Amino acid sequence: MKKFALALTAALAVAIQTPAGAQEPAAKPAAKPAAATRERTPSRVGLIDMAKVFEGYSKFKVLREELAAEIERSDAEARVMVEKMQAMQKEIQESGLQAGSAEYEAKEKQILDAKGEFEAFRAATQRKLARRESEMFKEIYADTTAMIRKYAEWAEYTVVIRFDSKDIEDDTPPAEAVQRMNKQVVYYQPDNDITTVVLESLNKQYEGSAGKTPVRATGATAAPRN
Repeated sequence: MKKFALALTAALAVAIQTPAGAQEPAAKPAAKPAAATRERTPSRVGLIDMAKVFEGYSKFKVLREELAAEIERSDAEARVMVEKMQAMQKEIQESGLQAGSAEYEAKEKQILDAKGEFEAFRAATQRKLARRESEMFKEIYADTTAMIRKYAEWAEYTVVIRFDSKDIEDDTPPAEAVQRMNKQVVYYQPDNDITTVVLESLNKQYEGSAGKTPVRATGATAAPRN
């Protein structure tokens, strides 16, 4: 009887176990976290003709005129020095002094000293004017890029590309025509060209107008008012 009870217990234990071929339900995969959604601003390209801006910027014209006046003053000073040397040379030729004499050598030394002074003046002037020209272009470029940034941020341009707005005309010289054929921008819509609004804004700012934001321009996206 005791053995039968043990056998029954064992049979019951086997009966309640999961069949060998059965599989437990697979656990559901953990839900993936939702991807962070981020709004992206659509790309908007603006075009700027820097050569046209420089040409029409009033400040650039003023600085260029100042540089031209300084060049003219330097040239006038150089002409005086050259005329002085020519006069000294003529004097020694008409003096009748013997070459090799003490007086002749003294006058010849004066001419050589004057030539040395002239060469030093010319070299120093060239360096000064080159530095002045470089500073002028740097200043105008800084003004222009600052205004481009101001307008582009307001009008929501994501990138501004420099381009040449000139087209090939019937009277365009062949060499220049070939150069224009190599320009990167071959087609654009008028609203992409922000040259006019940037140029007008630069001139308005330079002329001391109360407005410090880009002005409205025909054919371009209007800028904010103060």
